Amino acid sequence: MKKLLLIGLRYHDYTTAIIDEITRQGYQVTYHEIQPRTLYFKTLKVLSESAWQSRIDAHHRDILECGRGNHYDCVLFIQAHQFSATNLRALREQQRQARFVLYNWDAVTTHDYRLHLASFDRVYTFDPDDARELGASYLPLFCARAFQDLRRLDQHERGVYFVGNIVSLQRYEALVAFKRYCAAQGIPLRSYMACTPRVYTRLLRAGHLATDVSLRSIERPAFIDMIERSTTVFDFANHRQAGYTMRIVENLCAGKKIITSNPRVRDEPFYTEDRFLVFEGLDFSAVRDFVARDLDEPDHRFEQFHVQTFVRTLLEGPA
Repeated sequence: MKKLLLIGLRYHDYTTAIIDEITRQGYQVTYHEIQPRTLYFKTLKVLSESAWQSRIDAHHRDILECGRGNHYDCVLFIQAHQFSATNLRALREQQRQARFVLYNWDAVTTHDYRLHLASFDRVYTFDPDDARELGASYLPLFCARAFQDLRRLDQHERGVYFVGNIVSLQRYEALVAFKRYCAAQGIPLRSYMACTPRVYTRLLRAGHLATDVSLRSIERPAFIDMIERSTTVFDFANHRQAGYTMRIVENLCAGKKIITSNPRVRDEPFYTEDRFLVFEGLDFSAVRDFVARDLDEPDHRFEQFHVQTFVRTLLEGPA
């Protein structure tokens, strides 16, 4: 059996979905967190960036020590900017026979990994602008198996949902405005907004008593229930990156309609006016009619974005 070393960020259940799929495709997987998300590491990063970097470097050296004597066919990174150049060179020297692959689900503008490009045999990114400028391969995010065959409940209500992290004041204000619009139009809206204590503090300083925001991520059953009971999702993109959110990909594959602030979808082969509504600023005037419209092809599932295809591309290269 082939062996794969995965070093990456544990992000919700998505990393687990990747590991499960790699295993399904015939690999024995060893996984290490690139950036532990324990309270200790989170606190240290707030108190001292230099102390955090020193501790994270030691953590990566521990990963190298664990790999000593093991020979992997592939070393896959999901993010790499946390690694020092010294530790990455040492890992390449240790695993000379391995194919090194990097996948980035953050843009260079937020996580700069350009220093490490030459250390990988193949580099993929979810951001089309970064792919073009860096000479990397463009690979959008994926839809996990759990979202590929969902039930359709209460579709007659034509409800809308939003689940996501509040990473900026702009995103929070857009969501508040959208909630007001839906209430005024009688559109059922389910939402769950999460943020970090740091972002919550910024909201308070900006005058927002954000009682509708949680400091915890939504539980998976509640998330699935929201999708199954909605026909449409609301997506407010991070304008510092061009790649599509996981929210867009999952809902595309789940047969949902998508309200988004990302105008790039208009140029995609999967774009149709019955499936996507692009809004500008806080103009939601077209939402009511869009929500009331049925999909022309409600059973189309866009298999090219399934996690099965995503992992196969990482392991074998583009088809």
